[in-house]
Amino acid sequence: MKPAPPNAQLLQRLRWIAPGAILALAAVLRLWALGRPDSLVFDELYYVRDAVTQLVHGYPTGWPDDDPAFGGERARAFLDQASTIAHPPLGKWLIGLGILALGPDSGWGWRLAVALAGVATVAVTMRIGYLVGRSIWVACFAGLLLALDGVHIVLSRVSLLDGFLTLFVALGALFVVRDWLASGARWGTRAEPGILWCRPWLLAAGLAFGAAAAVKWSGLYPLAAFLVLLTMGDLLRRLGSARLVRHADRPAPARRPGWRALGDGVLQALVTAAIALPAAFAAYLASWIGWIVTPAGSGRVEGEAWWVSLWRWHADSLAWHSTLSAPHPYQSNPWSWPLGLHPTAMYSARSGDYISTISPIPNPIVTWLGVGALLLLVWVVGRAAALAARTRRLAPLRGRAVTVSAFVLTGYLSGWVPWLMLSSRPAVFQFYAVVLTPFAATALALVLASFASLPRSEFVLQGAGVRLSGSFEARQGRGISVALVLATALLLTLLFWPLWIGMPIKDWFYGLHRWLPGW
Repeated sequence: MKPAPPNAQLLQRLRWIAPGAILALAAVLRLWALGRPDSLVFDELYYVRDAVTQLVHGYPTGWPDDDPAFGGERARAFLDQASTIAHPPLGKWLIGLGILALGPDSGWGWRLAVALAGVATVAVTMRIGYLVGRSIWVACFAGLLLALDGVHIVLSRVSLLDGFLTLFVALGALFVVRDWLASGARWGTRAEPGILWCRPWLLAAGLAFGAAAAVKWSGLYPLAAFLVLLTMGDLLRRLGSARLVRHADRPAPARRPGWRALGDGVLQALVTAAIALPAAFAAYLASWIGWIVTPAGSGRVEGEAWWVSLWRWHADSLAWHSTLSAPHPYQSNPWSWPLGLHPTAMYSARSGDYISTISPIPNPIVTWLGVGALLLLVWVVGRAAALAARTRRLAPLRGRAVTVSAFVLTGYLSGWVPWLMLSSRPAVFQFYAVVLTPFAATALALVLASFASLPRSEFVLQGAGVRLSGSFEARQGRGISVALVLATALLLTLLFWPLWIGMPIKDWFYGLHRWLPGW
């Protein structure tokens, strides 16, 4: 066997070195000075204390006061009486893992799990980028952009639930991609695929989205959205082919009746739901094990079956969330989330002319250009839909650019649109948008790679009907422009990082970051 040429060997090494370097950068940005501040910030007051008592009792119990000081004896001053449960238990179990590993006496213990979840989300996003873009460039761009995203950095450094939610949603999306590719391979075989029952990646997606819902109920939205996407994609495949596979003794393919394809698509949708939904339910229910086996938890009634109490808790909790009226100075209308116009100040302390603050101010390059990239993907899908309607053919909807764009938009919109329907509700915060960040980063990575005409990446702009010059000089110029965009994102991360991690800074330096009134 002849050895690979030097350039090929270098490229192969870069395929491992570049993602590793991006993960190392993500880890530094999320783990550096993780113990600062050494008190509970924002809603850590609830989730960290719930995590401690859940470890001890199997369910959350109360505390004597609301003092954010923590560690030492205060970390063990909980009461025995069950406290109200605001969200499902999984996120608090995960916070508890970090406390078990490092103890509750510093922020390292109660923030470690969410920081590692943030780094893992960068890795998952890179894998999504590689699968949908079929390019190591798209993968690295997506991972780097998410690693530098201010909203994601902050929500990976404070022990709230949304960082875990983002990881499980991204993981579910990754498994959806794997399922789509695996089922597509079945369509490419010579045998008629029929109804697909063996779909382990779909089962894994159900478990991941069930885990997302076990962190916060809003994890159900991506589950529903991606199941609809899979159903529509399968139906388009069946209606688009509408034929039997060519066999050796049948030189010409026979046309499948459209009604039969439609019927098979409906049946496949039922099978898809039958695979994913029980898995999601099982993952969700498993998170309640501690509450189930300890009958003193909130909502339990002596002598009543646990499933009756659990059902009543869900009904009562849903009613409470639907009637919640608790105005907050940092509440943010969901319409402003994509641009990060009103970030949630989670911590602020002053010492002389120094101020320390933790606020998920977005990285303007990542967030604002990400919105532009998402709008371009909307154009790709809309353009293909218009062409399909005009020609009365489904082929434009089955192109690679449309499929990838629809996937990324589904992930983004499933975490945003449901909140738009609740835009009049108070106590809705900008940091909920962290679940959008992996998909915004992926969208921007796809567009940047396509703009730079990197290998196998041009399909996005081609799907949008954009034709770029193919000359060497033009490609080189576009590549330099993309490099400058990424370098600027890195520089802005260095500029805003003190405000993301609670570093003491001078007032004048703090003022340099107040670009918008809501910041």
